[in-house]
This record gives sequence, structure tokens and C-alpha cells, in this order.
Amino acid sequence: MLYLIGTGLYYLTDMPLRALDKLKKCKEVYLERYTNLNDISELKKLEKTINKKITLVGREEVESDFITSRAKTSDVALLVPGDPLSATTHVSLLCECKNMEIKFEVLHASSIFSAIAESGFSLYKFGATCSIPIYTTNFKPESFFSVIEENIKAGLHTLVLLEAKDEKNFVDLNSAIEILKSIETKRKIKIIDWNNVLCVSRLGSEYQSIFLAKANKENVPPPASIIIPGKLNQVELDNFRMLLS
Repeated sequence: MLYLIGTGLYYLTDMPLRALDKLKKCKEVYLERYTNLNDISELKKLEKTINKKITLVGREEVESDFITSRAKTSDVALLVPGDPLSATTHVSLLCECKNMEIKFEVLHASSIFSAIAESGFSLYKFGATCSIPIYTTNFKPESFFSVIEENIKAGLHTLVLLEAKDEKNFVDLNSAIEILKSIETKRKIKIIDWNNVLCVSRLGSEYQSIFLAKANKENVPPPASIIIPGKLNQVELDNFRMLLS
């Protein structure tokens, strides 16, 4: 059997309490961090609690038959940052379990998709989410901007995720803002309301921060995201101003 367990927004120990019983009965426990950078400082403490080693795995293992081949013959758990089904990779994992007739159970947890309500913007008014990847010399895509355009046309807000491979290799907030502004300049359009664009960092932790992009803060740590507003109603404006005051 495969247990797909969310660890919550930031801390590894934010996972559902009932997950502990599941982990104790598993033969093998794995943790992936490539979809988010959870704090794993309490990894050893969790290992001691469940009395077994937790092995870190990357995208290659999760997107291959590495997990399912083991779940075919024994109880296996995969710990996933945030909610386990926020990333399409893990939905595919469940489909593979179905194909291989492997039983599975999903234990949900908090995620960025609910925590962004702390911005004061209504969750019901968010459109499609997009991501800004790490730019390289030969890789500078702009396709994500089309998602922002379509959402703004529909009056919807956009959650823009910023890629973070590890604590030293990530898209920082100021770079992401410059990328968005440069695309607007290149396309000769002004569609983003920069007065109300929000930046969020480490949501769900005691270190979380929510601030206006125009504050131009330096050295904001990942995981971080940008919230681009669509059409704000009066309630959202009031909530937004109150929470940032």
C-alpha cells in the first residue's frame, strides 16, 4: 500500500497527527523536497518518533516506478511538502497505483493554495496558477505570462510560484518582479497593478512575511510567491489594507 502524506506548508511536523500511525506501520518512508523547500530540521526527531529512517528522494525517483514498485509488495509512505496533490506529479503517482492495483491512501495537509487567503484576497477569485522557472543563459521562457494576462482579463487574481531547487538555487522575488516588468515593457503593455502586487515568503511558519512588491525588500528567503491582483472588490481592498497595516 502507498500512503501519500502531506507535511504542511513549512515545517515537517505540520503533517496530520494521524499520519504518525501510518508511518509507524510502513516498511519504508520517503520524503521529497523538490516541489517545495520545507524545513527539515526536525527530521531526526520524526525518525525517532516513528522508529525508522526517512530517505530523501528527488524528482527522478518519484516520477519513475521507484515508489510504486516498492508499494506493490509492502507498505510505503511518501511525504510531500504542502498538500500531496497540489503537484500533478503526485496525481500521476496515484493513477499508476490504480493501473498496478496498488491500494493507496492520501492524507491531506495545508498548502500555499489556501494560505494565500492571508493576503486578504478572496480564494474564490483566483484564476489559474503559473510558475516562473530559474532562468539560464539559454532558457528564458515567457509562456507563464499568458496565464497572468488571461486571469487579469477575467478579473481574477494570479498566484505566481517561484522555482526553488534548494536554499541556494532559486528565483528570488526581486528577480521575478524584474522579469515580469521586462515582459510588460517588451510587449508594450501595462496590465499589472503594481501598487497592489503582493509578495509572500515562508507562509505557515513563524518567519512568514507578506508585503507589497513595491517595498522592494532584499534577501527574502524561499519558498516565496507573488500574488498579482485582478479586480479587487471593496471587501478585498479593506481586508488587504487592514492585514498590511
